[in-house]
Amino acid sequence: MERRNVSTFTILRTYVLREFLLSLAVAFLFFFFIFFINQLLLFAQRILLKNVDVLHVLKLVGLSVPQILLYTIPFSTLSAAAMAIGDLSARGELLALRSSGISLRRMFEPIAIVALVLSIGTFFVADALLPYSHQQFRTLYAELLRDLPTIEIESYAVNRIGDIVLVTGEVDDDNIGSLLLFDTANRSNNQVISATGGTVTLVDLESFLYRLDLENPRILSTEGDSLERFTLADAQRMTYYLDFSDQISRFTDITPSQLSTRDLRKAISIREEDLAEDTAIRERSLMKLEQELSDVIRNSTIEEGSFSPESVAKILELEEQIERLKEEKSINFYLQYYRAELHKKIALSVSCFVLVFITFPLALLRLKHGRLFGFGLSLIVASSYWFLLFFAQTKILDVDFNPGFLIWAPNMVVAVISTMLLLRSRRV
Repeated sequence: MERRNVSTFTILRTYVLREFLLSLAVAFLFFFFIFFINQLLLFAQRILLKNVDVLHVLKLVGLSVPQILLYTIPFSTLSAAAMAIGDLSARGELLALRSSGISLRRMFEPIAIVALVLSIGTFFVADALLPYSHQQFRTLYAELLRDLPTIEIESYAVNRIGDIVLVTGEVDDDNIGSLLLFDTANRSNNQVISATGGTVTLVDLESFLYRLDLENPRILSTEGDSLERFTLADAQRMTYYLDFSDQISRFTDITPSQLSTRDLRKAISIREEDLAEDTAIRERSLMKLEQELSDVIRNSTIEEGSFSPESVAKILELEEQIERLKEEKSINFYLQYYRAELHKKIALSVSCFVLVFITFPLALLRLKHGRLFGFGLSLIVASSYWFLLFFAQTKILDVDFNPGFLIWAPNMVVAVISTMLLLRSRRV
């Protein structure tokens, strides 16, 4: 009898697992396609239209996949669980299980186990693949910028390169059509240069310095804000140097979200020391003001017997400064940012496991189009979860406590709702 039960449960788990994995494949392709197309559109304007070879484009897109997986896996897991359970409920198979005396827990176990495995996989993506892929992305993008500097210069647009504002016509490979250049580096001597065309060539690879050879330039120089003192000059050719170091750092600098948890913990430790130092300085300033206030009160009382108007004004000023200093929050921007990103890596990974629990009450509903209903419900839950996570991120600088509580709030909300629905369903 025991062997028969074991065999029955094995068949049940295998069947549920097959249904869940099939739904997971469909949901994964759906979400991956959405995020992938979005990423591809971001590359389209900047890279695809710059005559970059297909191999480099595919490499850049491929290196963006870990960032896509970070959100695709949790949402796909949620949708797969909702679709599989909804479909089983619509076909009456869950009712048959309950009528046979088989606990629905037996059906939920394989889904929960796979969700847990996917949570571990998501954390691996966030903690290992994402930092590695971004490092490779930086290297490849730097090579592209070296070989094709105009990748950062758009056609018929206003482009900022360091202190230079460049208004361009058509940009093709290394050639720029008619252009207008504003040099804002020196406020006391502004220059405006117009030219019928220009060519960009590499000068120094290490510093990303490029030479812009202008054709038929016309240079207007002004001194300060005076409109009466200016110089106008013409030439057949002119050489101008462009510093693209700011451009490469803008697109390839590592952000906290692309650091591993180990690196984030190191950065947090450094910022905590900075915060402790700032707090100590603030405490010393507060003690100094309080001591000064005490001295003013004591001296005024001893010397004059009562407070003079000057003493009253000084006392009120010091009290205002003390109150203002007490109300100031000791918040370190980077510390809050690093803490939030550290918790976000873990919270997003755990969400794979947490989100599936909100789909389990579907087993007790009578549904006609279970798979479609489950998918629609998963989209609502995923959108709500994303909104809560985004809202939590916007509030990390408004609080002086660890922002991890805000980042974990969406998971906690889902967990509480899931628990309430499961407890209520057991009473029905």
